[in-house]
Parts: sequence; structure tokens; C-alpha cells
Amino acid sequence: MTTIAAPETFSFGRVISRLFGVLQRNLVTFLLLSLLLVGLPAAVVSFVQLSTMAPLMFAGASGDPSAVMSQAFSPLRLTVGGVGVIVSIVGNATLQGAVIHASVSDLTGRRASFGECLGTGFRFFLPLFCIGFIFGICCFFGFLIFLVPGVLLALAWSVAGPAEVVERTGIFGALGRSVALTRNHRGAILGLVVIYSVAVWIAQSTLSGGVMISFGLGASGLGTQPGGGFQNLMLMQTLIGVVLGTLFASVSSAGIASIYFELRQTKEGIGAEQLASVFD
Repeated sequence: MTTIAAPETFSFGRVISRLFGVLQRNLVTFLLLSLLLVGLPAAVVSFVQLSTMAPLMFAGASGDPSAVMSQAFSPLRLTVGGVGVIVSIVGNATLQGAVIHASVSDLTGRRASFGECLGTGFRFFLPLFCIGFIFGICCFFGFLIFLVPGVLLALAWSVAGPAEVVERTGIFGALGRSVALTRNHRGAILGLVVIYSVAVWIAQSTLSGGVMISFGLGASGLGTQPGGGFQNLMLMQTLIGVVLGTLFASVSSAGIASIYFELRQTKEGIGAEQLASVFD
């Protein structure tokens, strides 16, 4: 295997270009993975939450608050909701591993099948879940103590997932590897995170605003039941949240993989052939 000359600097353009290329070439695979692992569990959790909240919000219309409470918090609903949350946690970690595998494979010139990506996701579910748990807890306390430590920690550990999937470093090894790879490039990564966050905000605001306008213009058709229009609006907003969450779950994981690829080339001069060898 041969190495390539390391690029001089971390490039926003290369990262974004690779990301769009990966998304374009693997759109169907990513959509199917996202729907199976994130979209369906999120829809179940959202349905249970809405069916629990709606009776409580309009309890006055029933005239029997105790009956409403009993219905809203029935064992069946609580069980379904709890299982949905667990499945969502498993699904998100599995999706991260699957998309990282697909993205890195694509960037190294090979196409990973749906089954191969799904298998990789399940194989790396536990370490990715543990990495995410440590990441979340530590960053939470970093934000709680003072904003800057939380941001710096999040940036330092941002490519721990790809490091684990590609290099099989182990949980703490992946965190340490991410610290080393992101050193001197965290400002650039922060810039990409800001761009991504703004794009997500624009998409959410545009769709949510469109729904609010549609419901405002069609108020006469919202229904005659007490609170019916508001419940319909909540349903539409929740649906939009589920759809966008499903889509952006894949985009964020593919973006992190693209950043990881750029860091390996920029800092270590690692070429596509060398990265591809880990999948042989």
C-alpha cells in the first residue's frame, strides 16, 4: 500500500463535497436504514406520547379527570412507550455504525450492500452506544459547568465513532484517537457543525412555518371536536419532526465519516487504498 501526500490544510470544500457525493450514491440505502432503525421507532414513541398527552390537555372536556389519567397512563401505553425508547436508542447507535461503514466504504471506492451495512451497525452497536453515553454525560456536565468545556469536549470526541468502526480501537481508544485526530482542527470542525445546525434549523423552520400557515388558512376545516385543530397541528408537527430526524440522522453520521476521512488524509496522509484495506 502507498500513502498520498497529506493536504496542507483541513478543507471545508472537500468535506462537504464528499458528503454530498456519499449521500447521492447511497441515498436509497441510507433512507432504508434510517426508516428501519430510526424512523419507525421514533414514530411509535411519538404516537404513544401524543396519545398520552392529548387526553390530559383536554381533560376538561371529558368531565372525568381521573378516568383520563388512567387511560393516558395505562400499562399498555407505558410498556409500548418504554420499548419504543429502548428500540430508538439501539436503532440510533446501529444506524451510526451502518452509515459510517457505508460512507467510509464509498469514500474508499467500494459500495457496501444494505445487509453489510446493517450487519456492521449491529456488530458495533454496543461500543458505539457506550461511546455515545460517555460523550453525552461528559459533555452535559461540561455544558453545565461552563459552556466552553462542553463544546471543546464535543469537538475533541467528534470522530470517535468512525475511529471505532474503522480502526477497532475499543471504546476509550476511540475517544483518545478522536482527540489526537481533531487536535489543531477543532475550529474547522466547529464551523462545519455550525453550518449543519443552521441548515437543520432552516429546514425545520421552513416546514414548521408552512404547516402553521396551512392550518391558519384552513382553520375552518380543522374539525368540530374540542381541541381537534390543535391536536391535528401537534400531529403534523410531530410527523415533521420524525421525518427530519430520520433524514438528518443519516446525514450527520455520513458527515462525521467525511470529517474523519479528511482528518486521516490531512494529518496522516492516509489514502483511500489504505482505508479500504480495513474492510478486506
